[in-house]
Amino acid sequence: MAAPSTAITRLDLSMGYGEFSLAANRAKYIGLRVLPPLGVSQEAADFAKIVVEQLLTKIEDTRRAPKSGYARDDWTWTTDSYAVQEHGVEEIVDDATVERYGDVVRAELVSANRAINRVLQRLEYDIATACETSGNNGASTAASPAAWTTPATADPIADVDAAHERLELACGEDGNTLQMTRKAFRAMIRTDRLESLLKYDASELLVALSQGTQQNMVSEIMSGLKDLLQVDTILVARGFSNTADRGQSASFSRVWDDTKAHLFVARDDGMDGDLENPMPQWGRVIFSTKNDEPLPGLMDGGLGSLIIDEYREESVRGSVLRPRNKRQVKILHPECSQQITGVTA
Repeated sequence: MAAPSTAITRLDLSMGYGEFSLAANRAKYIGLRVLPPLGVSQEAADFAKIVVEQLLTKIEDTRRAPKSGYARDDWTWTTDSYAVQEHGVEEIVDDATVERYGDVVRAELVSANRAINRVLQRLEYDIATACETSGNNGASTAASPAAWTTPATADPIADVDAAHERLELACGEDGNTLQMTRKAFRAMIRTDRLESLLKYDASELLVALSQGTQQNMVSEIMSGLKDLLQVDTILVARGFSNTADRGQSASFSRVWDDTKAHLFVARDDGMDGDLENPMPQWGRVIFSTKNDEPLPGLMDGGLGSLIIDEYREESVRGSVLRPRNKRQVKILHPECSQQITGVTA
């Protein structure tokens, strides 16, 4: 029989899904807005999923003749499943560091933030990998005739319009969200096509977006941009990862692919949403809430997304912080996304 764990749960450092999503946003990660979080009380289960083509049936004669019945039909469902996996890392709060600097709270906070970022970074990578994998998007993808990095001839509006048309024909839904990297976004807004229509200076807009200044100007231009591209939300991925091994010179690269943009259907009905929702969407990140840890001061009903444990390890003379959760990145309806390739050269 396994010995019981001596680790304690640090409720003061643990995070509910709202704080978890906020931390991801602050780290420049967008994954939880591409595939919104969803809580499940079972760690593995089958669920019924509506077949997209069943949402719209063939046009039929609905007239009823006297003394006859009405036209009948039934739904076709398919079975899907999920199985969350545990994810976590550890950071050491070394006694020697605390003794040297004399601030255990500060040392804990730095270690906790480092560990949380490691978990977030992997989550962002897993979401980006799933979204960019062949087969997890609509059957057809289209390369932009001219990359957005060729400002004189590129036409991002035409590219997104074509993606809208393909997505609507694939699932009958309107694409409401557009995702791209900061490099692709920068190239898009510098194209002659957009600058001539929106009458703005791309350099000023980029500075304002980065520094949070001139919010009136930013809001007006972004509103106009979303209207032109016929979306409710534009998600700009700004997260980076270091691909070099420990001890080597850093080699930074973007988590999301610069050459790809995605137009898709996102539905965020909260952590307590429903996998069997008949309204199609691209996907969700499924979090286990089986333990229902009562995180204090949160408004999410105690649904935990990141639990942080602490235990003592004398071999390193320090305390070990261990953030962990159980999750699965789940693509539900590939038809609800269209990928635009070749947007940057």
